[in-house]
Amino acid sequence: MNAFEAPRAVEGVDETFDAFELAPLTPVIGAEVRNFRLAKVDESAAGQLRQALWRYGVLFLKDQHLSHAELVQAGKLFGSELEQHTFGKTLADEGYPEVLVIEQFESDRSKTTTDIWHHDVTGRKHPNLVSVLQATEVPFGADTMWASASAAFEWLPAPLKRLFLELDIDHDAVYMALRHDFGSKEVLDKLSQMDESNSHPAVIRHPETGQLCLFVGNGYVKRIQGFSAEQSEQLIKIALDQVKIPELQIRHSWQPGDVAIWDNLGTVHYGVAGDLRNRKRLLHRVAAWSPDVSPSLDREQALAELGL
Repeated sequence: MNAFEAPRAVEGVDETFDAFELAPLTPVIGAEVRNFRLAKVDESAAGQLRQALWRYGVLFLKDQHLSHAELVQAGKLFGSELEQHTFGKTLADEGYPEVLVIEQFESDRSKTTTDIWHHDVTGRKHPNLVSVLQATEVPFGADTMWASASAAFEWLPAPLKRLFLELDIDHDAVYMALRHDFGSKEVLDKLSQMDESNSHPAVIRHPETGQLCLFVGNGYVKRIQGFSAEQSEQLIKIALDQVKIPELQIRHSWQPGDVAIWDNLGTVHYGVAGDLRNRKRLLHRVAAWSPDVSPSLDREQALAELGL
């Protein structure tokens, strides 16, 4: 397979699914789920939803308008463990500690980590597997973008595939906050106490699809092990430039009530800051994770499969 033979979606409606209508949005990533209510999902439909997510990386559902309780239940379709965010604002006071409030005002623009390509919470040994995000208020232009991490790896030339397959990267939450000028002293103290610092392979085997995914991002990444800071930065830039290829991306323009569900290991995402003016950006997110799943790779097996 050469560098430009990424997985291809069908054109039109994907007839694989009968619990809902599924329309791929690009040849590589993203699909719209139609005629489906996330608030009313039986196990058969939930299984099809998971299957669609692993296939397309990110799913979009319009006009859902889920309550906080329904959003929590939607997250549990993808795992029994839901994240309680380390430093972000949540709805714990309302009885929903799993619901993260993503709120941004015009004056906050320089204090956000969403406008970088990233996987969420990779400083943890067990990063989130799936995120469910609902829009409440999103100004024009404050969109979100996703890129396929599996296609990003597939599109690398063979020598770079081999190189990244050999690398381990240190991820660190405190470093993330300092590097991106994000968080007060209170946040930094909390992150230090949580000790969210772990090493992950630069390429991982996806636990559901078996695909190889470029697992780098520009959030928590600190240093490639065994390389100087300068060398690390150059190699990390190669990985980040790879996910910026337009053919690997999809961009969603939010409307109130829209829900996006994405695979946090198989995709990276970018929250476009937009021109907020006198409005705010308000979304709510839950995320599923598993104590049994960590980013991992059998290097010998991967190299043998690729003939490298």
